[in-house]
Amino acid sequence: MLHIQLYRARRDHARLGHMIKLEQGGRRPDPARLAELKRRKLAARDRIAALEARQDDALTRPQTA
Repeated sequence: MLHIQLYRARRDHARLGHMIKLEQGGRRPDPARLAELKRRKLAARDRIAALEARQDDALTRPQTA
């Protein structure tokens, strides 16, 4: 289940990056929309880091029966 959450967070991060590029490349980029997209992209990056840390913990933790 953790790998699915990580996949979705990475997909959201990439999608937001694409949306930022589109907004910046427009004739009149909306500064408020850009700020919101960048805030959401940073939140996705934080979510990725947290999920990767959880994944690393799960892989290094000794298994108990």
